[in-house]
Amino acid sequence: MTFRALPLFGALLIAAGSCSSSATDVPSDGTTSTLLTDAPFPYDRVARVDLFVVSVSASLNPDTSSTAPGSFFTLATPNRRINVLGLQNGITDELGKSNLPSGAITAVRMVIDTDSSSITLKSGALLTGRSTPGIQWQSSAGRPTLNALIHEQIRVPNTGAIVIVDFDVGKAFITPQEINPTSKDSGFIFSPVIRAADATRTGSIAGVVRAHTASGSAVADASLRLYLGNPSQPENTWSALSTTKTDANGAFKFSYVTRSAFWAATPTLASSTYIVAVDPPASAALGRTLMPNVAVTAGAETALGTVVLP
Repeated sequence: MTFRALPLFGALLIAAGSCSSSATDVPSDGTTSTLLTDAPFPYDRVARVDLFVVSVSASLNPDTSSTAPGSFFTLATPNRRINVLGLQNGITDELGKSNLPSGAITAVRMVIDTDSSSITLKSGALLTGRSTPGIQWQSSAGRPTLNALIHEQIRVPNTGAIVIVDFDVGKAFITPQEINPTSKDSGFIFSPVIRAADATRTGSIAGVVRAHTASGSAVADASLRLYLGNPSQPENTWSALSTTKTDANGAFKFSYVTRSAFWAATPTLASSTYIVAVDPPASAALGRTLMPNVAVTAGAETALGTVVLP
């Protein structure tokens, strides 16, 4: 089965096929794919973020703490650098295909190589773990194993599945000023955030950002954050789920978003909805806009239309 790269704000796609120990249950064409996805941070400063992805694996074991041999199956071994900042507005990078036993994926993990990863600024400066300024990889230096968050069950039927691995750049690389506002360090601190999802059980949110009026100029490099929370409550009570940015035409897209019905079925989140926050680039003399009460349906795109920044 061949999977085309889907439009996304940065996603790793893995096509993983389902199989079983019985020869009669092995599908002739069922495979499960894996993709990689991204999110926003200081886009006005950064030209690219090259992440070296070694491998991605998954477990179908109900005991997600199990480390017994055979608990994890390899989904992909790309062993290459991927510019995750280039995975925006629906663009994905297929990491590989594999055959898995049918069932439900309970855990997904990704191994990266920090020595071969870097951030390139628009000034041309290359930031690594050895440069100044640079990337503070902290305890993740080397070849760390990053565990993904899974909101909704990832099903692997005999016909195969598509596993989305969402590497949130905007949340994974933070500026030192977020920890110490007086810092003059222009590098980044690594605090990995990745999510895995079943592509067939997700939807998307899209729109266009313009300045001052609906017919105003397109706003490029606007930073968007997707929250889950009660719009009537303060913003600091909302959970930030992902981020993205606008392209040169002001267009944006949050892809592979967990459907709203999943949260509605959770008693503690029954009153929560998606809220999209749009912030202008630091250099723009524009204000911020919030879009509350956004709903997402599996297999569908929620169109926000034109979002105006005052």
